[in-house]
Amino acid sequence: MKKSMTFRIFLLFFNLAYLCVMIYPKSTEFPLIQSMSYFPYSDNTLLKKKDFLLNLNLYYSNIYMFNREKTVVNDFENLSTVFEFRYGLAKGLNIGIYLRHSYIFGGMMDRFIEKFHGFFGFSDNHRPDYLRDSVHYKFNDSFFYTDKKWGFSPVIVSFLGQIFESPYFSIKTRVAIGLPLSNAPGLSSDKPFLTPGLILTYKRDWFSIDFSNYLSFFKEPVWLKGEDVRSYIYRSEIRLHIKRFITGFIFRTSPFENGDISHKAKQIYFGFKVFKNLEFIILEDFSPFDTTPDISFNVRVKLFNKK
Repeated sequence: MKKSMTFRIFLLFFNLAYLCVMIYPKSTEFPLIQSMSYFPYSDNTLLKKKDFLLNLNLYYSNIYMFNREKTVVNDFENLSTVFEFRYGLAKGLNIGIYLRHSYIFGGMMDRFIEKFHGFFGFSDNHRPDYLRDSVHYKFNDSFFYTDKKWGFSPVIVSFLGQIFESPYFSIKTRVAIGLPLSNAPGLSSDKPFLTPGLILTYKRDWFSIDFSNYLSFFKEPVWLKGEDVRSYIYRSEIRLHIKRFITGFIFRTSPFENGDISHKAKQIYFGFKVFKNLEFIILEDFSPFDTTPDISFNVRVKLFNKK
């Protein structure tokens, strides 16, 4: 009885958090799309000249989707780790280096998600078709995994620069290049990518709001030859900080032109700055749920920050 009540209280808290979210960049975890390009930019603030920082972003996600023919299946949990190093090259200009490692495995959240869906009367989306806490990762004839797998995404070198600044409003631009480290089908690409972006920020003493837009250009990885794939991904995000609270909305297109895997991604998130150097985020998706996780958790740790 006590366990049941605790579970219900937790679900009620989660649902309230979901409903209270308004509209910080956060990554949309979906390895198939992230294998071509990804967006790890968790901070848009500019460091002063010769200042530097080192951040660690951890994402834990439950991913589940398949098409009607079951030629495309994404059923696994994903633990990804992103190291971010940034340095102030000059006034209004920073260089950043991002290294991402992704690890897919069976996980442990399937039972919880099924109970969550049942409690609120949501559809089970045919989850019982696959064994709980197992890996089923397939894309047509390109690859098929039934066991854990890991890979390094391309290392990103980025430049963040100030275009305009006033007491409350600023415009920044970011240009990033992804350089391949490995070629693991479904997890990483052997091709580089280029990502330009524009960031608008309005900031006061107790809150700030960012509006960022990125367009990433890439070539198909060698393991994806023959598929109908666009050469770009567009990503837009609104984030809001109110004292210790963090909320946001993410929109991201899919590079695939056909089928369920071509659907756009829409996510909201809600977070809290637990300590000065520790933040916790919950991300939840909107319909049609085909290119986003069912649920994703993000922990951001500021390892070192010299200012």
